[in-house]
This record gives sequence, C-alpha cells and structure tokens, in this order.
Amino acid sequence: MTISFSLSAAIIAAVFVTSVLSGILGMAGGMILMGLLVWLLPVQQAMILHAIAQFFANGSRAFIHRAHIYRPSLPHYFAGMFTMFIVLAFIAFVPPKSLIFFLLGIGPFVSYMLPKSLKLDFTQPKQAYGCGLIIAALQLTGGVSGGLLDMFFQTRKLTRHETVATKAFTQAVSHVMKFLYFGFVVSDLSHAAGPLPLWLCLGVIPVALMGSAASKFFLARISDAHFYKATQIVLFAIGAVYLTRAVMLVMTG
Repeated sequence: MTISFSLSAAIIAAVFVTSVLSGILGMAGGMILMGLLVWLLPVQQAMILHAIAQFFANGSRAFIHRAHIYRPSLPHYFAGMFTMFIVLAFIAFVPPKSLIFFLLGIGPFVSYMLPKSLKLDFTQPKQAYGCGLIIAALQLTGGVSGGLLDMFFQTRKLTRHETVATKAFTQAVSHVMKFLYFGFVVSDLSHAAGPLPLWLCLGVIPVALMGSAASKFFLARISDAHFYKATQIVLFAIGAVYLTRAVMLVMTG
C-alpha cells in the first residue's frame, strides 16, 4: 500500500491531537490513534507506526512526570508482561481488523461485566503481575490496552499525577514490546514497514513529544474528580464507535 502525502499529513496531525489527549487523561488518545491507523493502513503497518508514536508520547510523558511514577509494583508488572510476550511469540498471530476494533471497543465496558466485589489494584504485587499479563496480551492482539489498564488504577489510591506517570511509563514499555513483536517476531521489519515513508516514521516522534508537552498545561488545571469523570466518558464514547465498526466489518466480510 502506497501512502500519499495527504494521508501522511493527516496521520501526523492525529498523532499530535491524540498525544495531547493522552497526556490529559492518561489514555484514550492511544485508542483513537490505533483505530484511525487500522482504519487507514494494513494491520502490521498500523501497529508499527502506532508503537513508534505512542512510545515517544508515553515515554516523554513518563519523563515529564517521572517523580510521580509508582515504582514498587513495576517489577511484578514487567514480569507478567514478559511472560505473555514469550507465550505469544510462539503463536505469531496477526489479528484481523475486526478483532482489533472489537478489542478496542470492549475494553471500556469490561469493568461493568465483572463482579462489583472485584477490586483491581495496581499497587498490589500479585495484581500488578496479572495486569502485566493482560496488558501484553491486549497490546499484541488489539494494539492498545489503556481501557483495561485504567481498571487497575480506579481505586484512586494514587493521585492523578501518579496515575498518569505510572500508566505512561508502563505503556511506553508495552509499545516497545509491540514494535518488536510486529516488526521482528511475526514478520521482517523491512517488509512490514516498507511502504511507510521514512519521514512519516520519524515525523511522528517530535509531534508526539510536542503533544505530551502541551498536555502538561491542561493536566495542571483539572481536579482529580474531573480527571476520573472525563476519562470514563471519553472511553465509553470511543468504545461504542469501535464496537460498531467491528460489527460492520464482520457483516461486510
């Protein structure tokens, strides 16, 4: 697939806007960007480009708020992530677009399907390990995992800055994993990303960084209550759109 200049410019703009949104809400931007890329590009190209953009968007955000990262649970989280990566590496599964949109859409609603007595908490070591397993599985099949990751932070034991910083750091690492998976495990990087213009792959980096930097201005001006409320509303709206798209793809074959 040949990518035109106008399409590349639209992708660059989407990277900036979604990076700002992710910086404010700690997620959502990545879900929107993944949906747009899968809508416009083949799966492997979309995954690779999304991984590049979101690594720098999340990585820069984690660096900006590095003093607020909640570190005690990180070793357990990354152990779970590594375990799932090894398991899926043997399968080398490339998901169809309908599955990607379904996983993108169902994420925000999963919390309502689980027992109310179930309290997911990233600060608990065992749950952090389970979180790593789930996030890795979702990243390698659906491209994003922000909706499920957010469930582990809804106990509100952490402040909005700790939540944004910790999720950004864990997500940055998960995007490195996704890049390795779709670029080297399931295919050859030069073949999978070949049609992507080099300037586009490099151009998303500064744009993602600028979006993350701009988001800090807005994050400092909202309360914790507004932060969590806005996160839920945005996620539900995005989820509904993606579930509709998944159904349409299945119906049209």
